[in-house]
Amino acid sequence: MTMKSLTVMEPGRAEFLQEEKPKATGRMMLVKVKRTGICATDFSIYTGESSFVKSGQIKYPVRFGHEWSGIVEAVGEDVKDFKVGDRIVSDSGFACGECEVCKAGDYAACRNDRSVGTVNAWPGSFAEYMLVPEYHAYKLPDNVSYDEGALVEPTAVSLDAFTNFEMKPGMTVAVIGVGAIGMSAIWLAKYFGADKVIAIGLRDAKLEIAKQIGADNVVNSREVDPVEAVLKATGGKGADLVIETTGYESALVQAFKMTIHTGRISIVSFYEKDITIPMDDVVHRKITIRGAAGQYQNPGRVCEIMGKNPVKLTPIITHRLPFHECLDAFENEKEYHNTKIKVMVEFE
Repeated sequence: MTMKSLTVMEPGRAEFLQEEKPKATGRMMLVKVKRTGICATDFSIYTGESSFVKSGQIKYPVRFGHEWSGIVEAVGEDVKDFKVGDRIVSDSGFACGECEVCKAGDYAACRNDRSVGTVNAWPGSFAEYMLVPEYHAYKLPDNVSYDEGALVEPTAVSLDAFTNFEMKPGMTVAVIGVGAIGMSAIWLAKYFGADKVIAIGLRDAKLEIAKQIGADNVVNSREVDPVEAVLKATGGKGADLVIETTGYESALVQAFKMTIHTGRISIVSFYEKDITIPMDDVVHRKITIRGAAGQYQNPGRVCEIMGKNPVKLTPIITHRLPFHECLDAFENEKEYHNTKIKVMVEFE
């Protein structure tokens, strides 16, 4: 039995391959992929521009893809908590399951872990089937669709921006960037009870979608100074939490200027270079800075939130492609760039 996969052979060249369909053994499950979102990381792997490619942590050929949802088709003999027919998602990194810390259930401490479709790649979700260990899988609630399931992973990354942050009445959250990470941060901020959520972006069409999922104020930073806009919206105080998702140094500098005294900046982006921050201002104003990149079990929490939140995140899906045509989104990215938030790949 074989299956079709999409593998990046070298920078700028990806091919559809026929691979042997994997078998579920032990604690592994064979999952039929139903949806896969295209992430900016996937594109940077395709082009070779990823810092992880340059550092040698990603090696070609690589089967990429890590934003997915699917249905269990077969389970290994040691799988206990899942069955054929379960709709699932997973963590974006898989521990080995065999070392001492894994046997103790401390998967985050595993030194032999592999990231799905990226660093030290576990074969990713641009394939008709993939193997998933049960200890990294989460069931989708019945009222959560496959589309939403494929949005769990970027939302699980955004969720980390709120770790150890207490949302209090009257608080303002400003989100810089309206890509998938920024949009999911907006959605979460409103769900967690932010009194005011301010979305900052470059394109009106995307900002309109931000309104649909929870933004109270939107700022087009091509037209308005975002720092002035946030200060005006907060009576000069600034935002209690600023979430920077763009990866632009200029945006991070703006984040410091729009944060309230003793506020928090969560950075959910890669900058691909060393940058300078106004450290004296950070110290003087007692600003907390947190890097956020997701963590194990976040997808399970996101699944619960998706099951409870009546506001759907799916408006951020701007493009859809069948799996056999999805290479177009990489080869002709310029045609998608200005209008895309999330490109969703659909499987039969």
